[in-house]
Amino acid sequence: MKKAAVLIYPQFCNFEISVALEILAMAEKPMTIFAKKLTKIKSEEGMNVFPDKCISEIDIREYDSLLLPGAADIREAVEDEEILSFIRLFRDGQKMIGAISTAPLLLVKSGVMEGRPFMAGIDREELYEEGFTEQELAKMQGWSDNLINPVKEGYLISERVVTSVSYEFVRFGLAFGRLVGIDIPEENFGVRHTAQGGFEKNGESR
Repeated sequence: MKKAAVLIYPQFCNFEISVALEILAMAEKPMTIFAKKLTKIKSEEGMNVFPDKCISEIDIREYDSLLLPGAADIREAVEDEEILSFIRLFRDGQKMIGAISTAPLLLVKSGVMEGRPFMAGIDREELYEEGFTEQELAKMQGWSDNLINPVKEGYLISERVVTSVSYEFVRFGLAFGRLVGIDIPEENFGVRHTAQGGFEKNGESR
């Protein structure tokens, strides 16, 4: 069985990928935690996580998927060419990628999205100030966009890439699991379909 790669960086948000990680564990799918260096990484929540490998140690032939959490401040990772090069290893059209919250910005900068639709937990106006172009963000569903006109499923899938915003981390995790061939009942994580064909979570229709 091929493995899933999980990339972490300073201030990564653990809760955003918690359901995805649990689904991988339930299916006993092996995973490797990567970081730029073999040193402890502090999450947004204050947890210290020691990666299994640094990004230069990857043998891409062992992996079929990549999982990217958002971060309180992902600017450093977005501007790091070594990290972007690592992500490009998964751009062959055969590997699955999950990116949530601000992590889709890594996919944009690494050229993975190539003009395809994606969700991100930030507004495009803020990204223009950071040097992103209108062309790069043309098909982005940003934070405010999703509050005004929510994506019904809670995530977007473009070919083999799934993106979402932080508060949809449960449905994002389930979607990532399905991409890698793990179909866990949504009810296991408190999500169920309503009679109208929508979704209900924590007692509220969405």
